[in-house]
Order: sequence, then structure tokens, then C-alpha cells
Amino acid sequence: MTKSTYFDLQDREAEIPAGCPVGHGFSPFSDAYVADPYRVLAARRAETPVFYAPDLGYLVLTRMADVAEVLRRPDEFSSENVQRPVSPVCAAAQAVLAADEFNPVPVLSNRGEPVHGRVRKYAQAGFSGRRMRLLEPVIRARCEVLVEAMMVDGSPAEFTGSVGHRLPGETIYRLVGFPETDDEMLMDWAADRLAFTWGQADDAAQVAIAESMVAYWRYCTAHVERRRTEPADDLISELLAVHAADPDALSVAEITSVLYGLSFAGHEIVSYYLANALICLLNHRDQWAAICADASLIPGAAEEVARYDSSQTSWRRVALADTEIADVAIPAGTQIFLSLGAANHDPAVFDNPESFDIRRANAAAHISFGRGIHFCLGKRLATMEAVILLETLSTRAPSLDFAPDHTLNYIPNFTLRGPADLWLTW
Repeated sequence: MTKSTYFDLQDREAEIPAGCPVGHGFSPFSDAYVADPYRVLAARRAETPVFYAPDLGYLVLTRMADVAEVLRRPDEFSSENVQRPVSPVCAAAQAVLAADEFNPVPVLSNRGEPVHGRVRKYAQAGFSGRRMRLLEPVIRARCEVLVEAMMVDGSPAEFTGSVGHRLPGETIYRLVGFPETDDEMLMDWAADRLAFTWGQADDAAQVAIAESMVAYWRYCTAHVERRRTEPADDLISELLAVHAADPDALSVAEITSVLYGLSFAGHEIVSYYLANALICLLNHRDQWAAICADASLIPGAAEEVARYDSSQTSWRRVALADTEIADVAIPAGTQIFLSLGAANHDPAVFDNPESFDIRRANAAAHISFGRGIHFCLGKRLATMEAVILLETLSTRAPSLDFAPDHTLNYIPNFTLRGPADLWLTW
């Protein structure tokens, strides 16, 4: 797959699935959906669990069984569309991305077999038990420092900028070997990338984000070249060792693309996860009190957060050939909106799904990290970060609460869910 298809906006033309219910007005950008997607999705799932949304141009699936089935059929439902911007990219931003040196290649989330499996085989080694054990004390120590700094500055404090955004960013940067001195610059470049791919950024914002994307890619390219002569104990050095032993196993372009993708995916999305965890627990004071009294409940709480209010509420696929799902005939080229949020609240899987329950026995049956060959590589790392954060805050600030008069404002987004900011007091 070439550069021209990586950010290609021209999806394949497809027929509307014949006989499929039509869901007029459905959009993840609507005010009702942004405020409470689960209420909107519950109504759709109950009435028409599979429907075509003409405003989006997508077939929408809302039941766990259907969503999981699509994810487990990669030969029929391709992931090639998951990184394509959902909104038109203006000419000026496209010109920025046309730079000769900007050439990330699809390797993991948006690549099928056999390339995906070959690359994943080596990339997943970076998330091994050994590396997670090495990272855990680093994450814990850094979390303590960030929380302490937030508390020293006094109450109320904005959590996202002081802790929630920084902790996952610094964690993934250490995993791939980026130096601490570059953290601020890297975080600036990562800002608003979500709006470019899955949001509705205006032309000026698109150009600014595109410039940051190119700068980030150049940095990743330089980092890989540096690690070729200065290896260290990090993921990129491990991947380069594979390349050195067998250039056909992994190319340098693939390693650079893995770095570019993982160092972003492990940052912004996890920052929403951390914020959503606090929102869920502080909105249910009895359960916040429970984890403050008994830290053994925290791992279950982290799984229930991922089920109840995931930072990733949908994902995408495209039908490669004429096929069928849930008794609906699907023409080749059909774009599919997999509603992870609706699946995670499916009463066929979860009792009282609209209730937040940190003791839920099957909370880990959620689908927020995917299924099948594209199951999220960073699931263990993201969950560990959430657990460490909750352990730290429940110990340091058991009186934690929302700041008075603070209103949660969620960022309109096709795929992700998280607050623009989160003001806390204690």
C-alpha cells in the first residue's frame, strides 16, 4: 500500500445495502450523541440494531455479536479505512502532507495479512511481560510526581493538562526511547491529531495539524536512524535488531511507521481513558469510596470504565467483497461503523448495562480494545496506567471531587470520547 492510499479520502463506491433499515439523522457529531452516546445508541440498538446511516454513508452495527463477528473476519472486512480522515481534508493541508519525506506505510491497525501479522509479531514483543515489569515502577514514580505537582499548585486543578495528558505521553515515549528533553515538543506536535483524523477541524486547524504530523514523522525518522548506531533498551532498538538480523523480516520504513503510529495511539487515546475513569468513579461516590478503602477493587474498576465509558466508542471496517452480516446482504465497498459503545452496553452480554459497577463479574468482556488479529497491542499498558493512576489518587486524595460549577464538555469526534478538560478539587 503506497503513501497515496494512507490518507486517501476516496472510499470505494458502494451500493446501499438492499432492504436494510435506514437511520436518518444518526451522527456521532450530533449534540445528543456527544452529550450521551449510550442513550442514543441504546434506542437504535433496541429498534434497528443494524441500519444504514445516510448522513455518514456507513452501515452501523450496534450488537456485541455482530461487532465481534466483523472484527473476527478480516479477510472479508478490511481495516484499511481506519486511519482515513472522516472529514474532507482541505487542499492546503493535503499539500503539506504531500511532502516527499512524509511517507508512513500501513503496518498495524490499517493493514491486513500477511504484512500485519509479520509486523505485529515483532512489535508485540515491546509489550512483553518483561518490559511491562520494567515500565511499571517508572510509571508509578512519574505518576506520583505529576499528582504531587498538581496538588502543590492547589485546588481546584485541571487534571487533563497536569496529569492525564502527560502520564501516557511520557510513558509511551519512554517505551520507544524518545529522550525526556523532547517531551514538550512531542506533545505539542501530537495536539489535535485526533481532530484531523476523526474530527471536524477547520481549514486553518487542518494545516497546522498537518504541519505537526510531518514534523513528528521527520522526528521519528531521525530517531530510528539514531538508534541504528546508538541502540538502547527500548522497543525501536529491538525492532532494528530484527531488521539487522533479517532485513526481509522488518524494513526500516515499517519500523518508522510502527514508531509513528504507536507513539501516538498510546498517548491521546489513553489520556481520555484516564479522564473517563475519574469521571465514572466521581459520578458514583460510593464506588470511589470503595476503591479508596480497598485497592484490590481497582483493576476491576479499570475494566468497568473501559466497558461503561470507553475512550474509543467506535471503529471502522470496509467490506472487501459481497458478503453478509446479521442477515443483511452487504455489497463490496460498504463502509461499516462498528459501535463499540453500543456493544459494550448490550443487554445480551451485560446485566443492567447502564449501571456502572466496579464489581461486575464480566466487565472484561468489553470490546473497547477490539477483537481478533487487530486486538490492541497496548491494552495491558493502558490498563496498567489507569490502575496506577487510580491507586495514586485514591491514596493521596480520597476527598477528590469535581470542582464546583464545572461542566464536562466532550469533544465531538467520530471515534473517540473524552472531555476537553477536567477540573477537580479535594
